[in-house]
Amino acid sequence: MDKIEPISEGQGTLVPPAEQAPTPEEPILLRELFPKAEKDLDALFPEPGMKKLLRDVVKTKRKNERFLNRINLRKILPESEFESEEE
Repeated sequence: MDKIEPISEGQGTLVPPAEQAPTPEEPILLRELFPKAEKDLDALFPEPGMKKLLRDVVKTKRKNERFLNRINLRKILPESEFESEEE
């Protein structure tokens, strides 16, 4: 089990050791983000910065789709039915 160590003795704030050390990032595989792509996107965009941007675009698109689905669900269902579906 990980120990929680104080940042400094005077503050009394505790941070787990996992948050203190930087974690190595997993490599971004564009073929997994865009499985329907006909070309090898990893070869087209070898720069890590571009891969990170494309990954962020996919995440944002998913968040937007979920948000729009929730809005559409609220329009279809009355307020009381929508609240019971969330639980």
